[in-house]
Amino acid sequence: MSESLSALTETRAGLRRALAQLSASRSLWVTLSAFIGSLILGLALITALGVPMQGAISTAFDGAFGSVRALSDTLVFMTPRLLVALGALIAIRGGMFNLGGEGQLQMGAIGAMLPFLAFGDLGPALLPFAILSGALCGAFWGAIPALLKVWRGVDEIIVTLMMNFIAIYTLKYLVQGPLRPLGSNFNMSAQIPADGVFQPLIEGARLHAGVFLALLIALGVWVMLNHTAFGLKLRASGQSPRFVKLQGQSAAKTVLSSMAISGAVSGLAGTFEVLGVQYRLIDGFSSGLGFEGLAVSFLAGLQPIGAVIVSLYFGAINSAALALQSTFSIPAALADVLGGMPILILAVLSGVMLVKGRPVWNSTL
Repeated sequence: MSESLSALTETRAGLRRALAQLSASRSLWVTLSAFIGSLILGLALITALGVPMQGAISTAFDGAFGSVRALSDTLVFMTPRLLVALGALIAIRGGMFNLGGEGQLQMGAIGAMLPFLAFGDLGPALLPFAILSGALCGAFWGAIPALLKVWRGVDEIIVTLMMNFIAIYTLKYLVQGPLRPLGSNFNMSAQIPADGVFQPLIEGARLHAGVFLALLIALGVWVMLNHTAFGLKLRASGQSPRFVKLQGQSAAKTVLSSMAISGAVSGLAGTFEVLGVQYRLIDGFSSGLGFEGLAVSFLAGLQPIGAVIVSLYFGAINSAALALQSTFSIPAALADVLGGMPILILAVLSGVMLVKGRPVWNSTL
């Protein structure tokens, strides 16, 4: 029995390393082919719905980039997906599969409310406390699977996936019970005071400071992974935990710290959604953003700069879908279709390359 469990553990570890290596080493042309192919198929689908192709292209571009308001919406849609993707790739680079981005995002959203619930209106000090609280709650939620992994050898894939549902239903309980204002029929909390949220930077647009903080975090993650001793240790741990042990370093400490940082960054996705978009906790506010962010990290080849580009694509798709819906009455689910197509195409192309054993070149993103 123990031999079977050991073999299963080795198989899972090998699968994690293979997937991480395949994502990190995938060639740039494969990624571009997936996105170009998805756009072509998307246009074909829109045309099949009876919409003129030229009108669809024009409307989609204007909806995503054609005005300050459209560009702001694209960047706002981009932000949570980027942060969850950054959190996921930090964990994967360290050899851990963090499938808990959705749960960590939810806990970050709850954390953003805690300073207001605990201390009331603190004025301008409320905003930094909310950001810090959201990051800490996400870090706490990310550290639990790592602790179980180090302490009892529990598979982090299962734990992080199951913890998503705990976080989702915790938020549901809060907004349907203790945090719902008296007399309200809506599953949402009270609104955070104006001093405790990101104010719009442009009148008539949703652009807020959290967008630029997310881009700074992406730059910080890139520097950490490529130009710091911790980043080197993290990548070494992901490639060969035995090598790290032979160097006299603590693999357990690396696992715990990587998952805590991963959870903190993913938690900020929910924090920024609450502080910059919703201004309160709302049941179902994320709509699967955590799982989309995980897909973004793989599509970006586990590269922070690539994650910025891919998440911008997802943001543009969501803005364009809203414009197409309002202009041509195209279903809003089109954004999910266009977002899923690159994942499907990339999975097929990467699978073919893996089976054939063809060489792949490092992505330059």
